[in-house]
Amino acid sequence: MFTQEEYLYGWLAYLIGAALLICGGWIMTARIPWRELRSLIRLLAVVTLLVPWYADTQMSYFAPAWIIAAFEGIFENNFLRAGGPLLTALAVALAISIVWQLIARFSRREG
Repeated sequence: MFTQEEYLYGWLAYLIGAALLICGGWIMTARIPWRELRSLIRLLAVVTLLVPWYADTQMSYFAPAWIIAAFEGIFENNFLRAGGPLLTALAVALAISIVWQLIARFSRREG
């Protein structure tokens, strides 16, 4: 098994890679003309990349939830162990984003 230091280095490498993907996605979505859709796509990508979940049921180590959901969905037919929390996080982010955009839209109209 990995030591605590190797675990932290793994997460550091993953977060650097995720930050690079987020930056690349930010640039790629810059041409989308609808601001609301553009920000929604960016938010869902960030949430998907950054939500952690337990790597194993007997361990306290975390891993990116989308990786666990993908591997367990393919090999163990158990997508929902990590996919459920990931989908919940995506739904909460979507709901918060919609409420935020509605508030912003109504505040712009009044001013």
